[in-house]
Amino acid sequence: MATHASPTTRLHEAELAPASSRRDVVRPGVAPWVGLAVLTVAATFVFWLFDALPFQDLPAHAGFVALRHHFQEWTFDQRYFVVAPHLGPYSLFRTLGELFVVPLGPVGAVRLLATLPVLATPIVLLWARRRLHGDRTPTAGYFALALSFGFMTILGFASYLLGVAVMLVALTTWLELLAAVETGDASARRRELLVAAIAPLAFVAHGHAFVIFLALAGVSALATGRRVQRLLRLRALAPAVALAAWVAFRERASVLPAGSVPPPNPALEPHFQGAYDKLSLFVTPTLLTRTGIDAAVGIVLWAVLGAAVVATVRSLRAEPPGAGLRTVESAELASSLHARALVACVAVLGAGFLVLPHSIGWFGFVDGRLVPLILLVAVLAVRRDALGRNLGAVFDRTAPVAAFAMVAIALGASQLFQTEARGWREVLAQVPAESRLLNLPLDPNSDVFTAHPFIHYDKLVLTERPVVVSDVWFHQGSAVYPTAENPSLHLPASYSESDLRFIDWPAYRLSDWDYVLVRTRPEAGPPYVPPTLTLAAHRGGWWLFKTGTGGGG
Repeated sequence: MATHASPTTRLHEAELAPASSRRDVVRPGVAPWVGLAVLTVAATFVFWLFDALPFQDLPAHAGFVALRHHFQEWTFDQRYFVVAPHLGPYSLFRTLGELFVVPLGPVGAVRLLATLPVLATPIVLLWARRRLHGDRTPTAGYFALALSFGFMTILGFASYLLGVAVMLVALTTWLELLAAVETGDASARRRELLVAAIAPLAFVAHGHAFVIFLALAGVSALATGRRVQRLLRLRALAPAVALAAWVAFRERASVLPAGSVPPPNPALEPHFQGAYDKLSLFVTPTLLTRTGIDAAVGIVLWAVLGAAVVATVRSLRAEPPGAGLRTVESAELASSLHARALVACVAVLGAGFLVLPHSIGWFGFVDGRLVPLILLVAVLAVRRDALGRNLGAVFDRTAPVAAFAMVAIALGASQLFQTEARGWREVLAQVPAESRLLNLPLDPNSDVFTAHPFIHYDKLVLTERPVVVSDVWFHQGSAVYPTAENPSLHLPASYSESDLRFIDWPAYRLSDWDYVLVRTRPEAGPPYVPPTLTLAAHRGGWWLFKTGTGGGG
């Protein structure tokens, strides 16, 4: 005689079942997914609706995209630059820039490049949560969207943010490989080949993100389970490590392209900050503006995700690794292994943040790059069944509120920024083709946004016509190197577009330049300049002076 369980019995069994077998019991409605889609589209408008870009490095990227694209036809710039791209970190970013510049132009290309991480990071986290824990809710996407607008966004670190998205894909495939090894899954060999294919992509996306991936791969292999078997799978990373070693050898060997000379890059020495400056970086995952509202959002995210990770750790302690493995579903076991590995990754990222310097030579924000990554990995580490009803509700409700707040702040601040930036087009239009332009931003800061939004606006001239600008990233990432004629080689050691403070005019060889661009606050009076300079144009906080050398136009 057949028996049928009562509704009460079925509900009780569902409550006792592992999370992975209950993944269909609690399903979000359509509305949260629609909300995430609409909010993501609104987030992309930040990069497309406004004329003046507040993202510090994006104007520079636009200029270098144009320089590389037009270099063969710009004979004037060939006197001062050598363009020699080769495979290495930033190769993915450069390649995408070259693809996008054809239909969109240089500025449109960097707008799209900056948009990609905002689209990719939520998609990657949603995919990773589903692969690792069977999570079918949109919550991770909302968290990722909120964390897509932080200090690194306003710095214009689009290449790194895209590299982080690629790195998270590589980390997820790596964790799935380790779980397959742990459970004896027949797919382990196929997953190992997949990791071997994806890891080099993480390297060409961004070197710093790749180093982080290597560290997290090692930590996750040691964190739990059959460690020897897991560590053996590090062999899948051999092709990527070999590629990185070859590129590093080329860089250390100072292999310069033909026709170029050694650039005046600072020595690769570490610079450490004080304790207060270090701790202040904890608010940077959502730090866009000077309002303090976005920083408050970041503090809330730290509190909620911190509580969720603590709850996850407690649940894992109550379930020692290896206990009753044969009685647990393979998906539930994999989720537990993933959580243990990711919690260890969060801990190592936190320790790395504390011990790393703030900059190494020209490469800045070394430690600060880890802070948002700690939160992103924390999102991946959380197990829903460990949160309970109250914390689970807070977890699910905080994410969309934080995402909405950050998108609204970014859009509103971008609108206000247009007033601050007024006049840049009119003034830069007065710089003729085949000119040498010295950029001296006395006040590169914004009253609305953090970072230094105005330090690279001179590069926007380069997006339209051949000119020589004064602050170029001469290294493998930009693929741009100086010739002996480049006037940037004679800039004083005190020259820094992001921290100029004052202009020591006698230290500059003004005869090397045709025009000088000075940025001040819009309400400020005319800056002091030597009598040899004559005013060519002025709008708002932009002052363009001609040196009288007769160059340009």
